[in-house]
Amino acid sequence: MNLKHLKALRVVVSVTVLACSAALFLDFNNVLPPSFQRAFLSLQFIPSLLQVTEGVSVLVFGFAAVILLTLLFGRVYCSTLCPLGTVQDIVIRFAEKFRGRRRFRFSRPTYLAHYTLTAIAFAALLVGSLTLLDLLEPFSNFGRVMNDGVKPVVVALQNAAVWVISRFNPYAVAPLAFPAIAWTSFAVSAALFLTIVYLSWQHGRLFCNLLCPAGALLSVLARVSLFKMAMNKPNCSGCALCEKVCKAQCIQTDDQKIEFSACVSCFNCMQVCPSVGIEYRTRFHSATRDAMPNEKHRRARHTRMKHSAPPIHSDSRRKFFRNVVGSIAGVVGVSAVVGSTLQAKTQPLDPVTPPGSLGRDHFTSKCTACHLCVSVCPTQVLSPGFFEYGLAGLLQPRMNYDINYCNYDCTLCSDVCPTGAILPVDQPTKKLIQIGKTTFVKDDCIVITKKKDCAACSEHCPTKAVKMIPYENRFLPEVHNEYCVGCGACEHACPVTPRKAIFVAANEIHLAAKPQPAKHQEQRREVLQEFPF
Repeated sequence: MNLKHLKALRVVVSVTVLACSAALFLDFNNVLPPSFQRAFLSLQFIPSLLQVTEGVSVLVFGFAAVILLTLLFGRVYCSTLCPLGTVQDIVIRFAEKFRGRRRFRFSRPTYLAHYTLTAIAFAALLVGSLTLLDLLEPFSNFGRVMNDGVKPVVVALQNAAVWVISRFNPYAVAPLAFPAIAWTSFAVSAALFLTIVYLSWQHGRLFCNLLCPAGALLSVLARVSLFKMAMNKPNCSGCALCEKVCKAQCIQTDDQKIEFSACVSCFNCMQVCPSVGIEYRTRFHSATRDAMPNEKHRRARHTRMKHSAPPIHSDSRRKFFRNVVGSIAGVVGVSAVVGSTLQAKTQPLDPVTPPGSLGRDHFTSKCTACHLCVSVCPTQVLSPGFFEYGLAGLLQPRMNYDINYCNYDCTLCSDVCPTGAILPVDQPTKKLIQIGKTTFVKDDCIVITKKKDCAACSEHCPTKAVKMIPYENRFLPEVHNEYCVGCGACEHACPVTPRKAIFVAANEIHLAAKPQPAKHQEQRREVLQEFPF
């Protein structure tokens, strides 16, 4: 059966998935409905795997679909549904254009190293550390690149276009708020992405078969796939074209064998094969039905490989693996020292986790730092972290009240989280989630230090947990934490620098705030209905 069309189908689907994935991070006007976002995110394997432990949801069904697809046809996910996989394919394509037509050669997969690294990552997960998964999980790497790198560029380009258009019509298009850039997170994300780009440029899909945890788990499942790609020995002419275009370097034409567990199902081999020498067959197919490769086949293969383009030279995969793991360990170690120093200087308090995350332990044990929540946050109060949670929470987001505060009515971050680190919450529930409590330092307030009137904290508080009481012919804030939800509006509004006179201290486990008294709720509705001037 001729399956040459499979590559074209794969390209169409993978480009569509890449475009949809990018749209999640660049949806500035929140056009995409939450139901679509959840259904689409369910196709991302590791995030959905983490979500499974939270119970049955649409994400669980997407996870089951990926499992079923793998058990039927192998690692289709890697070249079709993984946006980072598509990015690697684009890099490989550019490498061919800039470096001339090149060829791959079979390289025996280092299953032991790949599986061991993944086992260590999940063993760390069991004790509450997602450090390795944060660094290696493909969707999270893609997400950080989109949020920390691509999004600021897109916003800058759009605002430049808005500036030009405004010369002719000032009200045609509104500019976008430029996202705050966390430079430490950006540096780590950029280093990881450039490493993946280098691997793709030089070695094809080496990242997928050596470092990627999703690739390792799917590789195990592919061993028992019902249908496997295999070489049809009677049809094979020994041209070795399939081996030359195999990005996973898993085709061994000498023995007419495909290492199917390492195959990422790009279907390049099927497209270039002139004799239908590669096909899908059931795992129960007997190898004895095919003739063994003869001497003519071997000579033909040797001649074609000898006179074709120079091969891609690579060091031993084991040596390369040791170098990569050592580099990662070194980066993490140095970053830990730098991060702890920065934390001691700039972040004396424990970081506050977003509403719906239940608390610090739940959040850090589920979040893979994809930064999708950061991307959709309208006030940008959710900021990419570094080592604020310690080594176990590398790059995980936190509430940064220096930038802004959490909108009282907003639930966007809980709508898009793919791992269950932030659980879905509705508006009435979110309005009573207490993520932190307010602390007021009287001696730092400008009412005391400068003898000036100020009620910024009380005016911004959506729950009226901060009230003004008479004090020496002026008014001084008074905190009622039973109504506080920890949104940070008071802290952000406080004009005192560098240390705020009022700030939010994180709740280790999120609590429930008391609802506002009926009188305050009615007053809030009246204020919202009034003309603001």
